[in-house]
Amino acid sequence: MIAWRPSGYRLVAVLVLACLLLIAPVRAEHESLPPDYPNSLERELAALQAKIATEGVRLERLIAGADLYLDIADDLFGDDVQKRLAYEAAAEMARRALQLEERNAQAHFLYAAARGSAERLKGIANAGLVLGEIKEHVRRAIELDPGHAQALQMMGGLYAELPWLLGGSEKEAESYLRRAIAADGRYTNAHLILARLLIKQGRSGEARAHLDAVLQVEHPHYPYAWKRRFRPEAERLLKALLSS
Repeated sequence: MIAWRPSGYRLVAVLVLACLLLIAPVRAEHESLPPDYPNSLERELAALQAKIATEGVRLERLIAGADLYLDIADDLFGDDVQKRLAYEAAAEMARRALQLEERNAQAHFLYAAARGSAERLKGIANAGLVLGEIKEHVRRAIELDPGHAQALQMMGGLYAELPWLLGGSEKEAESYLRRAIAADGRYTNAHLILARLLIKQGRSGEARAHLDAVLQVEHPHYPYAWKRRFRPEAERLLKALLSS
């Protein structure tokens, strides 16, 4: 028997899925990359797994593992099934970290990032069901660490991309994104999300400042993503602003 769903369910799920797609790349990434990155990630994971096998499970190893699996899913794998399995492995390691220390802000953030990324690959049927859980963990990360730039960016992205009926708020989005940038402006996706919001509001001058920040950043936290996604997107948006 197929369970009944309200007529608006599919639209809500589509909107949530779109939101997860836009705010997904928020986790920590390698600060400096080895020459064979991202293939080097498999060596790092094997070394970490060997350490856990010989020396035991520790909080910092679980957090490092969650980060590694996120990097592998985002930067190494191209197949959606492989990506989803890596995201799920990241979420599981973050969940185990929370079992050891619930008050760890990074573990809450990593769980939210991994869970959201895994669910967006499952599609519409699951997208709406996980949003509340994601927001709960992001909110808890910020509660534990008010200066957690990645969690602030993720919350700002959620408020920016969700429709009003699902809790979206441009005012809240701007507040969280500005807090994220103040905490650490080298997370350039926060500048991009804020720039898109400002363009939408007709605040082109302010948007340009944030796009310039993306292009001029030194030592971005996401060097791989910055080079391939964030910088090209900033260039495209800036070109569109200058020609309008």
